[in-house]
Amino acid sequence: MTVTHHPNLTTLIAFSAGTLDEPYAAVIATHLAMSEAGRKTVRQINTIGGALLSAEPDAAMADGALDRLLDAAGDEPLQTPPAPDHALPAPLASYLPGGLESVRWKWTGPGVAVADLPVQRRSPSRLMLLRVGAGRRVPEHSHGGHELTLIIKGAYKDRFGVFAAGDIADHDEDVEHQPIAEDGEDCICMVAVDAPLNFRSRLIRTLQPLFGM
Repeated sequence: MTVTHHPNLTTLIAFSAGTLDEPYAAVIATHLAMSEAGRKTVRQINTIGGALLSAEPDAAMADGALDRLLDAAGDEPLQTPPAPDHALPAPLASYLPGGLESVRWKWTGPGVAVADLPVQRRSPSRLMLLRVGAGRRVPEHSHGGHELTLIIKGAYKDRFGVFAAGDIADHDEDVEHQPIAEDGEDCICMVAVDAPLNFRSRLIRTLQPLFGM
């Protein structure tokens, strides 16, 4: 698999630092499972971060700090994760124990459907799958916040190029585009967003509450 489009460096640094919200971290983890180049970059970031941390002066811990940490961790038994669908990257498969065939899609427009993925922690952002039928297009839009879109199957093209399996689009509110699925196969994406899309069409904006996007 040749991956051409990668996350922004700031996004990878946030992933390495553990500061990404679960939906964004899940998309990045899935991308890394599909991209050796991405894994190499994160290893380099981790090495630099470790060196910087080692250079920091030692800080004394307050009395009883370890006990309070262990108490906060609790004693709940670890949950055994479901057996993954080996046709999917492991981070995504953990959200879809039944594979893509088990997804319950919600129609959002001609040739376009979405399905929410449940996150384990309360989160202000959203994790979902997006399916665009072969040759179909998503209405032209910009983003209300930060959007990560990872291609799982198929491909789409927009003004930034062609995005195929493993490629990721890392967009902010300054980006406006219109993804068009390539012919021959539906395009299925894993998406993390923290705000609704801003559609250019007035009609689409009016119907947007019904679409859930």
